[in-house]
Amino acid sequence: MINIVKAEYQKTRKSMGRVFIWGFPMVTFALAFVLTLGMTNAYAESVWNWWYTLLLPGMLAIICYLSVMQEKKTGYYNLMTLSAGKRKLMLGKIIYMGCVILASNCIIFLGACLGGFLFTTCVPFGGAMIAVFVLTIAQLWEIPLFLFLSERFGMIAEVLISLFLTVGGTILAPTGKWYLSASSIPMRILCPLLYILPNGIRAEAGNSLLDTGVVLPGICLSFIWFVFAVILFLNWFDKREVK
Repeated sequence: MINIVKAEYQKTRKSMGRVFIWGFPMVTFALAFVLTLGMTNAYAESVWNWWYTLLLPGMLAIICYLSVMQEKKTGYYNLMTLSAGKRKLMLGKIIYMGCVILASNCIIFLGACLGGFLFTTCVPFGGAMIAVFVLTIAQLWEIPLFLFLSERFGMIAEVLISLFLTVGGTILAPTGKWYLSASSIPMRILCPLLYILPNGIRAEAGNSLLDTGVVLPGICLSFIWFVFAVILFLNWFDKREVK
């Protein structure tokens, strides 16, 4: 499996998919700087909020689409000729995409910490560090979903569905039903880690959304969603005819 993940990494050499790993975080930093210019205790908060509510899902959707298009250009040659099997190779692609999320989250963490040091912030350093891994796990379920949407419907439908899920998650996250939607889970469980509400406003002490008791259940739910989505995607892909 390690070799399969390495092969996925090599496929992205000199591609836009590799650029997006750091390019989208750079866009996030620039956007947050413009929107919070002259404000205090706002830059790092804005970086994190724009990242997990919009730009991370958008980046992942585009990278998944580019990966699928790259495979289609070769007629899924690797999947048809290698002995590893289609399911194992696609699982390796999913693992690689998970590493992409982790790498981009680390860049966001470093940039937000630097910006918070320069412009002041209320985001806890320890909470932000934990958020890197929590957010990575909480977004994994989108990988098989976006790969399926890219393969079946194309990029426009994929991006629109990604936007719909993001808006729905933002609305549902502050409510008591946040656990019913996979898209609302990361926005909810990051509140007590980053002290940021789903709408981007800094959470004041005593706010019920700062309850840390939601973090572990949220992580478990996200992982269950991920496993469920992977099983469905791999079963679907294994049965389809690769053209």
